[in-house]
Order: sequence, then C-alpha cells, then structure tokens
Amino acid sequence: MRSEDGQLAAFAFPQVNHLGLLEDVDKCTDWAQEFGAISIAIIDPILLATGGLKSPTNFGKEGARILVGEAQHLALGPNFGGPGLGVFGVRFNEHNKTDIRATPGRYVGKALDMQGRPCSVMVLSTREQHIRREKATSNICSNQAFVATLVGASILARGEEGMAESCQAGRRWAQYLVRGLTACRGVDLAFPRSPCFNEFILRLPESTEATLRAARKAGLHIGIDVSERAPHAGAILKVSCTDIHSEAECRRMIAFFRSRFGQKISRGNITTLPEIPERYLRHKALNLPNYRKEELEAYYTRLGELNVSPDDACYPLGSCTMKYNPLLNDWAANLEGFTMTHPQAPIEDAQGCLQVLHEIQYLFKKITGLAAVTTQPVAGAQGELVGLKMFQAYHADNSEGHRDIIFIPDSAHGTNFATAMMAGFDAERGIVLLKAGSDGQIEWADFEQKLELHGDRLAGIMVTNPNTSGIFETRFAQMAQRVHEVGGLVYMDGANMNAIAGHVNLAALGVDAVHHNLHKTWAIPHGGGGPGDAIVAVSERLVDYLPGMQIVRRWGNFKAVKPAKSIGSVHRHWGNFAHKVRCLTYLKRLGRAGVPKVSAVAVLSARYLLEKLRGHLPLLPENTDEVARMHEFIVSLKPEDFASLESVGISKNLAMSRFGKLFLDFGYHAPTVSWPQPLGVMLEPTESYSRAELDRLADAMIAMHEI
Repeated sequence: MRSEDGQLAAFAFPQVNHLGLLEDVDKCTDWAQEFGAISIAIIDPILLATGGLKSPTNFGKEGARILVGEAQHLALGPNFGGPGLGVFGVRFNEHNKTDIRATPGRYVGKALDMQGRPCSVMVLSTREQHIRREKATSNICSNQAFVATLVGASILARGEEGMAESCQAGRRWAQYLVRGLTACRGVDLAFPRSPCFNEFILRLPESTEATLRAARKAGLHIGIDVSERAPHAGAILKVSCTDIHSEAECRRMIAFFRSRFGQKISRGNITTLPEIPERYLRHKALNLPNYRKEELEAYYTRLGELNVSPDDACYPLGSCTMKYNPLLNDWAANLEGFTMTHPQAPIEDAQGCLQVLHEIQYLFKKITGLAAVTTQPVAGAQGELVGLKMFQAYHADNSEGHRDIIFIPDSAHGTNFATAMMAGFDAERGIVLLKAGSDGQIEWADFEQKLELHGDRLAGIMVTNPNTSGIFETRFAQMAQRVHEVGGLVYMDGANMNAIAGHVNLAALGVDAVHHNLHKTWAIPHGGGGPGDAIVAVSERLVDYLPGMQIVRRWGNFKAVKPAKSIGSVHRHWGNFAHKVRCLTYLKRLGRAGVPKVSAVAVLSARYLLEKLRGHLPLLPENTDEVARMHEFIVSLKPEDFASLESVGISKNLAMSRFGKLFLDFGYHAPTVSWPQPLGVMLEPTESYSRAELDRLADAMIAMHEI
C-alpha cells in the first residue's frame, strides 16, 4: 500500500476470506484510512446477527465507508447460482455526507404527501435516466427489489432469536464436523491457528479431487477443492456449514470420511475450531423485532395490494414491455431440482441445469440468426457492457486498440451512454451522438458526416431498433454495412425486441452483438425493478470473446467450455439461472409459431391504440404522423392545452408529470413520462390485453385529456 501512496482509491477486503478465515478487519479499515483510501468491507449479512461477527460500522477507528455482500441465502435456495441479492451500503454521517451521491440506484425515505399523510418517496435517485448523460458514473438502472422483498420478509419472519439461531447454527455444525472429521487418519485443519466462523479448510491425505469423486459416488457433496487458492497447503477441501444442515447429514459425512480414511489410532486432544478473538465479534444484540406469521402475512398482502400489476389492467409503461408473466414459468423455476442445485455442484449432478442453458443458447441463436449466445449477463445494461468490452477485445486482438469512439443516437436509452462511459469511452471525445431526422430515424447525412470524420477511430455503433420513438430504423442494414466498411462493429440494443422477435434476422441486418431483456420480451417478472436478466447473442466475429462458459453436448453429456479469447466472467457462476428456466418454459409454451405471433400482436395492439387516440393527443416526434409505429409510441398535449395549463401556473414540464399521474386515478400505472421526448408520454400496450381492454385505456386517456 505504501508503494501506491497517493494513488490508492480504495481498499476492498473480506471479513471472511476465500479460505473461510477471518481477516483482521480493524487493521484493514485503519490502513485504508491511513492512506486516504475508501474502505470497502465485503461481508456475509447473516453472520452479522446477534452472536455473530461485528458490524462494518465498528471496523477500526471510524468504521468502513462502504459495505457489499451477498444475501441470496437469507431467503432463496442456491438456484444454480441466481438470482442473488447484492447488498450495498454507504456511510452517511457528519464525516461522509457526499459519498452517497456517487452511488448507483435509488434511495427511499419517509415524507408527507399534500394532505400531510405519511408516505414513502425517492429521496435520492442516481439512475442514469434521471441525470445528465455526461454525469453518469454507472449503468446500473435496476435493483433486486423482488429478492430484497423476500429477504426482508425472511428476516422479519425469523426475528431476533431466529436470525441469531441461523447465524450460530452454522458455527455449531462447523464445530461438530471438525471434531468428527479430524478424528480420521490424515485429516487435519489446514490452518489450525487462524480463526474462522462457519467455514473451515481440511488438509486431506489424498488429492481433493479423489475425495470429492468418492463422496459423489456415495451421494454426498462435501465441499469444494480450493487447493489452487493456497498451493503451499497441499490437498485441501473447503467445507461450509449453515442453518439448513442437520445432525443426520453431518453424521453421514463423518461416516464417509471414516470409511475412506479410517480413524486415527490415538485420538489425543480433540481438534476444535480456533477461538475467535473477542474484537472480531458482535457484543451487542441486534434487537430485531419479532412478529407473528399472521401479522407478516397481513402486512405483505397490504403492500402487494398497493402496487399496480399487469395482472390488474393494461400497464402502458413505454420502453419497459410490461406484459403478463405466465405463472407456469414460476412453477417450473421453483421445481426443487432447480432451486436446490448448487452452482459449484459436480457437472455430472447438474446435467438438467446445463441442458436448460444449452437449449436457451440454441433457441436464441435461432431467434436472432446469430452465431453464438452467452447466458451469463444478468441485466440489459450489463449485456450492453459485455458487448462493448467484446468490441474492445476484438479490436485489440486485431491490432486496432486505438479505436476509442462509439456512435450513439441522441434518443438512445440512458444506459447506452452510461455503459459507454463504464467501458472507458470518454464522455466528451469518445461518445459521438447521432441526430434524429424528420422521420424519427437516424439522420443519414449526419451519420455519414460523422463516419467520415471518425471512421478510422470508430469502435462501433449502438442502436436501439425499433428506436425509442417506436420507429423501425429502416436503413439499419445499410448503416451496419458502412460501419463495417470502416472497421467498426454494430451493437443493437434489444430492449424493443418485443416488436420484431421471430420476424427479423439480426445477422442479415449486420448486427455483431445484441442483448435480450428477459424481463421484457421473454416474460420474466420485473419484480419492482429486478432481478432482471439478459442474454447476449453475437456474430462470428465475436464468438471467441464471449464471457462465461458455453454449454456443449459431447457423447450424450453436457459440458461447460470457456471460449478461446473470453473477456472473462461478468457475473458469478451461471448468471440468473432461475430466470433461464422461466424463459425456456415461456419459449416452449409459445413454440415456433408463437414467437412471431407475440410480436405481431404487440405491434397490432400499439397501432390500434394509436388510431383510437388520433385527433385527441398529438404524436411525437413532431411531423411524423405518417411514419409507421411498431410496438410503442409517444403522444403529447396540444399547444392550446399547454397554454391553458400555464395560465393557471402549471408549466409545460410539470404538465406531463401531472398528466402521467392521472393514469393512477383511472386504475392504470403511469406511462413513461418526459422521455425520450421532454413533453411526451410513451405508451407500450404489449400483446397481453384484449381489444376491450385497449378500448378502455383509450377511453380513459381521452377522458384524462378532457379533464
């Protein structure tokens, strides 16, 4: 750290490291402070309960400034790796008042409404679509609201005593196993003097791989091989204990070790876990509230009823594709064979999960016409980042690492700009905006002019198609050809695939990479903002650079293969696997004919609704009335409407938000307001609703306009 004096931005350290050992978090935190760096503590939330480890606010002299952790295990099974719940916290006190403004996401606080009633509001929002593009520091636009809700309910259901028991049970079972396993010949604690909590490392008398193979044949998954993490320690096995384990399961594991290695001739002293220093532990009770099951059921039922859902009525939130999510998909995703498979389970015991991923790869290659698919990204914006990082890797591999410019239409999703900045493109010199023409599409003359100016440095172009005005970019293939001619690559933002899936071959359009939002087109629940999911399909140019693993079938078995020049992993394990199950169920139910029908009906519904509103609400962009719309469109108020509102003190900007909130009074969720057109509302009815429901929405909007 001294060698980086003055250059160190942050110091990230785990409370429990990858060997299950406890780090001296006080020293780590104080070191960071000494060198002027931000301290980032990586924690396991369940271990912070009463009787567990101390909180990051008590690390060192002043506490850690940021905490991150994984909370999936508080409410969900392993699910072959996801969805999970990332927990992020930042200090906000007299000494740290501004850190919070640099964090991604949204913060909810308490307030009073116009009638003085208590309510919840967003007190701070740093979502990329809510700030100036050049100020974007993160492309994170979603959250894990659904999983967070489950975790919150799980914590409240456990209460103070339950959370303490969950935390301490892991420690008890670890102690139990250590006593029994180290009584076997050649089996010892690898780090007998280093404190741990509920995870420990065993040194084995044979290769760890051999022990794991034998355990598997005995029907046991006993841990993971971490020999590469500590080469000096020999053959070592990491064992993790939690509150889900039982005495019978622990006895079975001990019996397996005894049968394989035998018992030590002379037991001598019984081996136990090393004592944990008092300064590592929590000394005060967390004092969580305790509620009866009936109270929690009533509370969460009431909260659920406060939300508007696509199950209730047409949900016209433009650009978000709020369609009906069949319950059949959730049934499939919640099958125990999926939910209880660990992402680090032996491949031989996860064949069903790998088959799901293999079939997803195959189907999306067919849907897009592209050469390969990665299933690891967990959000559309992360899919964008994957695409741009592959672009950069491709150019570097072809000795063209100087390509540092990306073209993005001025009307693009806010994530596109933020993603480009995260990928390393300079906000002022590296991101070049393309103007929209009078027909609502990219202006060709502007595109050609900028291509002439920047072509030798162009890494690629990012285009949403259909675009955010609901207009199909009819010159997309020609534009892609021109980009390829100067050595660039083409990224298509697939947020609006619900308009064209099954109808348009993306390979024929010249697309090199495209992400699919599973929580939009492919019927994954939005969950109040997450967890989302994404699949990225690529052309032949980028196959070798895909992140994560490709699932291949060899000799009747599924295997995971890493692409030759992979950019690495963009998420742990296999991504949000449970959502892949939902997606596959949806695709199998639709069948070959169903996919194009979905898109056709989505476009038909939008055009029908638009025709019902013609003459009442003007269409945006201006002067594009004769341009065909696809699955969504933007309308505004008439000039005389704005004039009337301004006469009573309501500005144009406020007018659209007020108009959007009128939808709530009519039983609908508000549409997308003031984006991408400042004076517009964007409507996307999707394919989920009947003609009668569309008529009711049109009648409601006409009535709102009259009001």
